[in-house]
Amino acid sequence: SGQRKLMRNRPNPVFDETTIGFELPEGCDARLRILDAMGRVVAERKATYSTGYHEERFQVGNMHSQGVLYYELTTPYGSLSSKMVVVKR
Repeated sequence: SGQRKLMRNRPNPVFDETTIGFELPEGCDARLRILDAMGRVVAERKATYSTGYHEERFQVGNMHSQGVLYYELTTPYGSLSSKMVVVKR
């Protein structure tokens, strides 16, 4: 079976919006969340995705969080996470 992959968000650092890509070895329900440094969820997408590559775009310019944020992909196969830097203009 293939590997789940969570790509680097782009752009990073983030000013207004960011795109997070991920790859799934088979179709499943997945949840993509962005969390602040305190672990609070600031954005979330849940969907049933097909096999392969997907990406979700998030508006972060209107979030009250800045600095380091974390993003996490959760599937039936477990979780992957990474971090991004949000900079206010």
